[in-house]
Amino acid sequence: MILSKIWERKIFLNTFKLILFFLFAIFLIVIVIDFSVHGAKIFAHPKTSISLILQYYFNLFFIQLNLFLALTFLLAIIKVLSDMNIHHELTALRMAAISAKKISRPFFIIALFISIISFVNFQYFYPKSLSFKDTFKEKYLKKTQYTKKMQPNVIYLEDGAKLVYQKYDQLQNKLFDAYFIKNSSDIWHAKYLSFNANEVIGKYVDHLTRKDKNFEKIESYQSYTFKDITLDENTNMFDPFENRSITNLFKLNSSKNICQKEKNEILSYLNYKLAMPFVSLIIVLAIFPPLIIFSKNISIFFISTFALFGFIIFHTIMDSALILAENTAKSPYIILWLPIILISFIFGRRFQKI
Repeated sequence: MILSKIWERKIFLNTFKLILFFLFAIFLIVIVIDFSVHGAKIFAHPKTSISLILQYYFNLFFIQLNLFLALTFLLAIIKVLSDMNIHHELTALRMAAISAKKISRPFFIIALFISIISFVNFQYFYPKSLSFKDTFKEKYLKKTQYTKKMQPNVIYLEDGAKLVYQKYDQLQNKLFDAYFIKNSSDIWHAKYLSFNANEVIGKYVDHLTRKDKNFEKIESYQSYTFKDITLDENTNMFDPFENRSITNLFKLNSSKNICQKEKNEILSYLNYKLAMPFVSLIIVLAIFPPLIIFSKNISIFFISTFALFGFIIFHTIMDSALILAENTAKSPYIILWLPIILISFIFGRRFQKI
């Protein structure tokens, strides 16, 4: 059995119970705040239903799950170790010749479970929940028809062709002002490009070909079926990279038809989703040593304050690193993993000394 001692099982269960309690409490606060902001708009829509609202908050839970798990784990460790310190349980364990590293084992096991849950969430639940939220906001929470000026977007197809479009409507699964660039001499333009079950249909289509140095329109169609555009049935090719699963990002990264900027964006989100689940392990390395020391003057308040500020600063750094990795020539591997490695090294050395 992984946890063979009674005191290990007690620490494990107490920490696990506190994580569930804090997780429920924090998410309840998020629901209240979100509903107070968006509730009027949601209920004002004629197609709103209770089941749809429940579905929205169910998906919101998975969007915030990784952040909430790390935060509640941090709070649970502080609560469990401070209580053990106050009741002299830590002193009793140390007097029984149980080392600090052995006491940390239940926390590392929970941290490992949280990391696995975070990976699973990023792979299966987070992408679908984020796409659902985007669609929900588009339909129920959008203030105006065009909230911001859209920039042209590019999709690189497997055969080397490109789709350039102005806007993608998730509700109708339709592109607006789309260009299908088969090669440098063959371009198709459609005012609307709709994606049905197994076909791509364009409305008000013009076919342009290069003649000398200029393009000339040779054909026009009110409706045209594009048989040269192949779709991936397992994913929506127009989903932002943030909405993609880890395996899908791996697949996109192996494609040879993407430009360097798009490759940087793919690698940035891929490394971000691979790195962030390790936060729970870093939390144990960082917060365990100051709470395990023998001292009558130990200040739980200041430890908690610095821990929460550190948690916020770390996530701010990682979000900034993600933005920097997307828009720089430097490798996303270095930019996104460097903070993780440095923080792990600093707190890991401190942990080794306990």
